[in-house]
Amino acid sequence: MALTKVNRGGLNTGISDSSDATFLTVDSSEQAVIKSEGGAVTTSVQKGLAKFLVNYDAINQTTDGSLNQASLTDNATGNFTSAFTNNFNSAANKFFFGSVWNTANDGGAVATNLRLPGITQTGDHANSTSTLDFDSRVGAQSDGNAIAYDFSGTYVSLLGELA
Repeated sequence: MALTKVNRGGLNTGISDSSDATFLTVDSSEQAVIKSEGGAVTTSVQKGLAKFLVNYDAINQTTDGSLNQASLTDNATGNFTSAFTNNFNSAANKFFFGSVWNTANDGGAVATNLRLPGITQTGDHANSTSTLDFDSRVGAQSDGNAIAYDFSGTYVSLLGELA
């Protein structure tokens, strides 16, 4: 069943704040906010949604899915730059998440000789509101040094505010 509640003289269907429902509120700045289950805190919908996603196959150099990506440049083994369709409002105010996936077709090196696969924001280039530079790397078992590696699945997402 759909619930609707609009306050301040708008539509009201008799649903109160004590109803067993989660309410979405839009404030005067047009920011959508959801109350927590207990109603004590709120969550900003705009700041909590992914604003950029990419699933990149570095082996075949194909993008298997993306959101807000204008282009992706494969700079070198394990080093990539993605340009955004819509810029972020700050170069530093982005929250980065990344992971990698390796299929059996990628060769046995990762499975047999290497460990600690991961993806990180690279320090090769300055942070930007319009691009993201990132690396996929694997740590060697013997000394822990990370080396660049192309994976069949390189997944990156960003949270933050768009310009």
